[in-house]
Amino acid sequence: MQEQHHFYRENSEKELVLSQKWRPLNKNSTPNPCYSSNKSRIENFLKEYKKEGFDLLESTILDILNDDSRISEKFETLQGLRKFWKLTPDEEKENVLEKFANVFRIALRAEELLPERIYRIVDDVISATFSQEQCAALLSWMFFDSKRNRSFIGILTSIHPISIEKIKFLLHYFDEISKEMPQGIVSFMRIKNQKFMETDFEKSKNQPISKDVSIFDDLLIEQTALCSQVDFANKHIGGGVLRLGGVQEEIRFLMCPEMIVSMLLFDRMEPDEAISIVGAQVFSSYQGYSGKLKWKIVEPLDALSNNPLYRDEFGRLQTEALAINAIKFFGRQSKNLGQQLEENNIRKELIKCGIAFCAQNQQSDYGSFDKIPIVSGWWGCGAYNGNKPLKFLIQLMAASIAGRPLQFCIFGDTVMGNKCRQMKRRLEMDNVTVGQLYKLLLEIPKIEIYDEMHVFDSLEEICAKIVKIGEFENIF
Repeated sequence: MQEQHHFYRENSEKELVLSQKWRPLNKNSTPNPCYSSNKSRIENFLKEYKKEGFDLLESTILDILNDDSRISEKFETLQGLRKFWKLTPDEEKENVLEKFANVFRIALRAEELLPERIYRIVDDVISATFSQEQCAALLSWMFFDSKRNRSFIGILTSIHPISIEKIKFLLHYFDEISKEMPQGIVSFMRIKNQKFMETDFEKSKNQPISKDVSIFDDLLIEQTALCSQVDFANKHIGGGVLRLGGVQEEIRFLMCPEMIVSMLLFDRMEPDEAISIVGAQVFSSYQGYSGKLKWKIVEPLDALSNNPLYRDEFGRLQTEALAINAIKFFGRQSKNLGQQLEENNIRKELIKCGIAFCAQNQQSDYGSFDKIPIVSGWWGCGAYNGNKPLKFLIQLMAASIAGRPLQFCIFGDTVMGNKCRQMKRRLEMDNVTVGQLYKLLLEIPKIEIYDEMHVFDSLEEICAKIVKIGEFENIF
């Protein structure tokens, strides 16, 4: 495994992650007034928790939270934590306290484990890498930080059922690493390419649409390995995982809590940016979705990527989470498809997918994911109201430009899956290139009311007409 210092980029003067309460000195080298008291509180909990129980757990977290000059209103209780404790069967409460003790133990080691300063990944800083043990130390201190978008305070103070389940995900993670600390590393990278259309697209526009596309009826994105798994991301990575969110991105982060570290590192994604996380380990499975999400012990099918044989020369598990945020369209799709078909929006979506899908091919410092599959699905559909046929074709173009296989998960929508297969065959039969498909999408007629299949139906009709008159070679 290569030395870890190879990855550190700490030359930015930007904001530090968390408030780093575990250090004796602040970033300006002045004494940290909370350091000694925080350390004493954690040590006292570890000494007395078996005797004092839940009351000491809550009071210790509250004391550390409230010993923070940034907050004007002090926290009086942790209602979510209290409800979680109340719902815990009596025979399991001792075990739960032991799991929380694991959080405190790793928090106590943060000063020893973590670099002196950890800056957010902005401006000239493009990447950071932590050992899995360092990730655990950062995550442990998220129990003691009051900033809601970078801590677990929103979970600990919420009595919503999903918050109770999220505590289960987190505690199970800390329980597992306390039994055997993983020895790998996790890399976090900001991907940016302001000239994607002028470079990657221009170089590839005359290449045929990729034939290396597989469409799966029942495969789940997370049940894969040795690939790039697309994270249907919020522009703020992690989405609502620290609040009440419980859909694709949040579930992925709960299954692999090391991904939550990215929320400490990254600002909002810009239109020409994506985020890569390589090496995060799967610790839990789940059932249900959104408000009905439930924690489950990890199942083998969800943990295929954990195989230690899959670690690369840097010690990372070779599965990448590739976070890309889609445009959110408003109103019914039958009305807004015309907006989705505007060139500006197609271009934005292609750039977003393209820079993500192409990035690992060019990362010599981090090893190459060249030819490793991209596993995706209905990105930007669902709550974002994206049209499934259009999103499939945009991702097909991006994968073709990247020269990487695309494994497309249709999540049981067999009718749409069959339409995707049919469209793929049509494009192959006509030897349609990347540039031609891009231009064909701009030719799709805009009407008043749209059927969901309008994009596919229109392309079939347009292709048939072009073939009939033999004009395909004149497109681009």
